[in-house]
Amino acid sequence: MKTEFEIFGYSVDIYYRGKYYGCYTIEQPDREVLGYSGRTEEILTENWIYKNKKIKAGQTVTTECYPLCGRMIGTLDQKIKRLAESKQPFNK
Repeated sequence: MKTEFEIFGYSVDIYYRGKYYGCYTIEQPDREVLGYSGRTEEILTENWIYKNKKIKAGQTVTTECYPLCGRMIGTLDQKIKRLAESKQPFNK
């Protein structure tokens, strides 16, 4: 897939017992499939503390990684063309 936006890094969200518990950022993705489809279950090796939320080591958590994107890449004409194509109806 062609990258159309600048990627500043990747964010990894942590879910524990079905609830969002926090996130952290990384420079390179830690998995091949990103987003909801790339969710994985991991066992914590250290205690996780984020603001007032705490999870003890040894607990199983679900993680999800996705890119942190910035502005579009390309010339002004390429950007306008890409935006115009995105507004075309899908069902004709």
